[in-house]
Amino acid sequence: MIAFKLFRTLLTGGLLVFCIPFLTKASAYWLEVAGNGKINQKVAVKIFYGSINDFGIRVPDKGAELDLTGSFKLFVLEEDGKRSSIIISKNKDHWEGFFTPMHEGRFRIIGLNDQHPVIDRSAKGGISVKPVDYLYADYKVGQVTYTYPTPAQLLDIFVADTGKLKKATIFLKGKLCPAGSKIRIFNPDNWEKELVVDDHGEVCFFPPEKGLYIIRFDWTETDSGNFLGKVYENTRHRCNYFLLF
Repeated sequence: MIAFKLFRTLLTGGLLVFCIPFLTKASAYWLEVAGNGKINQKVAVKIFYGSINDFGIRVPDKGAELDLTGSFKLFVLEEDGKRSSIIISKNKDHWEGFFTPMHEGRFRIIGLNDQHPVIDRSAKGGISVKPVDYLYADYKVGQVTYTYPTPAQLLDIFVADTGKLKKATIFLKGKLCPAGSKIRIFNPDNWEKELVVDDHGEVCFFPPEKGLYIIRFDWTETDSGNFLGKVYENTRHRCNYFLLF
C-alpha cells in the first residue's frame, strides 16, 4: 500500500546536516494518502489537524480545529491540466475524500484552506495574522517520468529526482521563488534542516533514510484587512509538500 502518513513530527532530512531537533508542540495540518498505485482503484485522502505529544507522535485534534479543517478545498490535478474536486466529509478525527485514477501518470493532490479565522497574537506582543495553508502530495500510477508542471496555486513546490538527491523547485505567485528565501525540510526522525533557495528557485537535499519528508515554504504577505469581523495586519501563507521516499 502506498501511503503518506504524517503521524509524527516529520522534520528534516539529510546526512549529518540534519542536526536541529524539533522540540516544540506546534499544531499543524497533515495529509494521509493511501492507494495501491493501480488504474481504476480508489485512493483515499485524509486531512488531519493536531499536535505532537512527548513521544514525537502526531495526535489528531477532535474539537473546533477539526471542524475548521473541513474548510479545505481539495482537488486532483492531472498531467494534462484536468482538475477534479475531491469532496471531503468529517470523520472521528479527520476529514476524508476519494478519487479514482483512470490512467497511468502523476496525480497532484492539492489542498487550499483560506477560510481559517484570524489569529490574534496581540496579547503576547504580536500582531493579528490571517493564515492560509496549501497542501501538496504526488500520487503515481504506473511508470511515471518527471514533467515540469505549471504552478497551481500562489505557493507551489515541485520535486524531482536528480540521482541520489531530491530537487525541490519553489514557486511564489507563479514565478520562481527569489534566491535567498528559506525552506525548511523535516525528516521521518523529527529533525529539521533549513535550506536557502538558489538562483534557480531550487533547493537540493539527500534523504538518508526511507520515510516521509515535509518540504515547507512560508511567505508573509504584508497586507491588512478584515476577515470574518476581525482585523489582521498580514497574511501568513504556508505551503507543505509531502514526499514519501
